[in-house]
Amino acid sequence: MPEKYLNINYQDRIPKPAEPWDKRKQDEDGPKRPDVDKPDTRDLLRRMRRVDPNQSRRYRQRTGE
Repeated sequence: MPEKYLNINYQDRIPKPAEPWDKRKQDEDGPKRPDVDKPDTRDLLRRMRRVDPNQSRRYRQRTGE
């Protein structure tokens, strides 16, 4: 293939700034991310302790709590 076909000019494409993601934006169509609160981690650790005390200790070390 001749080299003149491999010359690509990227100046034709104008970079557009990315819009910041806003989870409260409701004017777009399509699937939406559910607005759900994060579960309480203390409750999770208490339930894990009930099942396996060592597992809750490992999870606490892994997450830094």
